[in-house]
Amino acid sequence: DETTRSPAWRREWSERIHRNRLVNATSCVILAGLLSTVPGLIPGVASALHLNTTGNEVTNWSAYNYEGYQGQAAWPEYHDLMTTMGSVASRYGCGRAMWEYSSTEGRFGTPMALMLLPYWTNNCVDSMEGLFFESSATTPYHFLDQAELSMSPSDPQVGLNYGTVNVPEGVAHLQMLGAKYFIAFSTAVIAQAKNDPALQLVATTKAWPAPGTQWFIYRIKNSPVVQPLTHDPVVMAGISGRAAWLHANENWWLDPTSWKLPLASSGPAGWPHVATGHLAYTSVTLPRVKVSDVIQTTQSISFHVSRIGVPVLVKISYYPRWHATGATGPFRVSPNLMVVVPTSTSVSLVYGASAAVNLGNALSDVAAAIGLAVAFVALRKRRRARQ
Repeated sequence: DETTRSPAWRREWSERIHRNRLVNATSCVILAGLLSTVPGLIPGVASALHLNTTGNEVTNWSAYNYEGYQGQAAWPEYHDLMTTMGSVASRYGCGRAMWEYSSTEGRFGTPMALMLLPYWTNNCVDSMEGLFFESSATTPYHFLDQAELSMSPSDPQVGLNYGTVNVPEGVAHLQMLGAKYFIAFSTAVIAQAKNDPALQLVATTKAWPAPGTQWFIYRIKNSPVVQPLTHDPVVMAGISGRAAWLHANENWWLDPTSWKLPLASSGPAGWPHVATGHLAYTSVTLPRVKVSDVIQTTQSISFHVSRIGVPVLVKISYYPRWHATGATGPFRVSPNLMVVVPTSTSVSLVYGASAAVNLGNALSDVAAAIGLAVAFVALRKRRRARQ
């Protein structure tokens, strides 16, 4: 009849079919989920159906994750370490901390539990592994350093030339990254740390029974976040790509004789410029500079210098979004840090968007607004058609 042939009736019929299909599909998904989990939770049913409930079932997994750090048997040890670090920082100042790694630290709930040092110390003590874990090009050097400072390192990144325990060299690497504290627990590492003049033992925790341990906290001497260079960096052609940069700087990182001459991917014309793999040139010692009044936040760092024109190393991971005021640069230097050349005695670096990023964000906002407008107009037309 005329009713069943009208556009309004056909549209309503189509929407009813769509709703029924959506309800049926949702019901099937819910039913499948219940059938896959509920039988294993009913006593007797799991064994009758020959189901294995000893694995990573949802209930055990969720219970473990939601019981929190306080729910772990090793919570008193973990709390002792975090409290001790807070006390150390209040006495010696805020800064980055590196700890000896072991998979047995999973007793805290996860081997990554010490990455929460900023949380437990009100953002005063930073976690080196939290800073350099996956998203930074500085990550390889952190894990190379971990191998030098841990009896059982994780060595997670494939293809790196991991070494063995060598605390003096590992601490030298921490100084190159601007770390302030080193935390150790194994007998062999502590024995080497005890004889390293670059370390000062400032605190220990309680000696916890196995599988716990006693933690030794050391302050790292001569490890500023901002430091004047003694020699100009060497601008090396052909190392701007990711793989080439890593290869050149891994070799640089593992060779102490090369440390006074950091490599650079670019730089002023006055810096030495050489071909890849060639460092044969006369190195000139730079004038002495004093750096003072260093103020660091999560997205900025500022400082004063006693002399302009002398390159200054800023031990923060290089990224193009860093912008300098009162200096030229920043330039990317070994292993993945920044150098600026002060043009003023007051220098600041701020992490922010570039012009290209701002343009991209503006275009995205415009596109989103157009999309909303089109959707609004289409919805109004649809409502008018129903009337």
